[in-house]
Amino acid sequence: MNKGWRNQKFLWGVSSCPYQHEGGYNGEGQPKNNWSAWENSGKVARSGRSVDFWNRYEEDFDRAEMMGLTGYRLGVDWTRIQPSAPPSDFQETAIDRYVDMIAALRARNLEPLITLCHFTTPQWLGADPWLDERTPHLFCQFERKLWKVLNRKLVDRGIAPPTWFITLNEPNMLAACTYNVGAFPAGRRAWWGSALEALQTMMEAHVRVRREIHALYAEHPDWGVPKLTFNNFASDLYWMDKMLLDVLEGARQTEGSEPILAYLTDRYREFTRAYRAMDFPHHGLFSEAVGELIKQIQHGLSRRFLHESTFSRLVPLVRERREDAVVDYISFDYYDPFVGNAVRLPTFSDLRLGRVGLREWLTQSLTTKWWDWKALPRGLRFFVERYAAEYPDLPILIAENGMAERRCHSGEACTLRSDQQSRSYFIRQHVGEVQKLRAEGLPLIGYFHWSLTDNYEWGTFDPRFGLFGIDFESKDLARIARDEGGDVPWETYAEMVAQGKAKEI
Repeated sequence: MNKGWRNQKFLWGVSSCPYQHEGGYNGEGQPKNNWSAWENSGKVARSGRSVDFWNRYEEDFDRAEMMGLTGYRLGVDWTRIQPSAPPSDFQETAIDRYVDMIAALRARNLEPLITLCHFTTPQWLGADPWLDERTPHLFCQFERKLWKVLNRKLVDRGIAPPTWFITLNEPNMLAACTYNVGAFPAGRRAWWGSALEALQTMMEAHVRVRREIHALYAEHPDWGVPKLTFNNFASDLYWMDKMLLDVLEGARQTEGSEPILAYLTDRYREFTRAYRAMDFPHHGLFSEAVGELIKQIQHGLSRRFLHESTFSRLVPLVRERREDAVVDYISFDYYDPFVGNAVRLPTFSDLRLGRVGLREWLTQSLTTKWWDWKALPRGLRFFVERYAAEYPDLPILIAENGMAERRCHSGEACTLRSDQQSRSYFIRQHVGEVQKLRAEGLPLIGYFHWSLTDNYEWGTFDPRFGLFGIDFESKDLARIARDEGGDVPWETYAEMVAQGKAKEI
């Protein structure tokens, strides 16, 4: 068993996303991504300046340094750098700004964790880029060219290039929200079949980009050895979460004539047995029963729609270089992973008149609860232990974990969550679980909280996830330290981080 992860400095960080934090997308004369049509039609709120991270990143990095953090996750955005279709030139000023960001992180001893694609894609790729077989190749060409240029600029300034990368953020949620739920923009809806097709294309893109970045770094040994993975939204729906890593590893471990679906079915059964053995406390018999029903329906749909041909490009691609790893570490985002907890009856107050259609209102009300997710820190243990048991040679990083205040309509104060849970309590419970897992020797190498500040949450500013609040009515988008009756969330996280560091000494 490879224990090299023990020598890795633990990364305590916060996470961000270009579209959600930077601001400056989809307006007149600004780079346009695949959400542009929805913004311009009024179907979603305009992202506008968001929190203006593009111009104010240094002061946010200062806050992260003040908290004693050792990592910061940010995206280097395809839309920002290549807003027009090839063979158009890259935007040199955008590349330089990202160079400045990475340099500013290094100056503060914050390790960059770089996301290459965080849900959004350039508008010129079309409404359904992940249903197009050309997209992995375009993505791969873009990333190689970008990092050859960007890293050279860093090295010329005496700054070490990034080591840690996430190729694609939550491909399972992107496919589901686009083609199953209708919460993300798409050109067409073919439901389950399209979701599976998009997943294969995204996994193909991951494999190709991982190989390309490793090859590029090998040409420049002074850059170090990169580590790449993708991160899923942790879920008890096996066929829309853990299946993705299993199909990549399964392609390496099975022979050419061995059905990949048989391998996946065995892994599904192991996952289900382990989940039931945990005997999780659920938030009511109704949610537990509905959750089991949804899982059975999903399993049935997978049996109906999943075929060997579903992975007709992906499996041969992996098998042609069977000796290559498919990920360098495992990463997942942990919120509320149990589908039964996400079910509620839709309420009239959730309706955004003129924003979404009846189908979208029903599906979003049934599944998102407008971000008011349940909190179950024990679930972190389940996913970490499951991955550690099945993939003992791979370290594990939690790329996102956080909670939203329940509702924050424009011009109104945020209301408390229905469970009355404070952000500081949430942090103590979840970071406390991380500390226990590390103390028990589980191969955890990082924990990133979502997010340092409030931000634009995929069509709305209503939910607030920030350790620091944002005054969206102020001219300068002032950062505000939240105070929960004397409990200040950023201070709570800083205290937990300090405790974690003390145990490393």
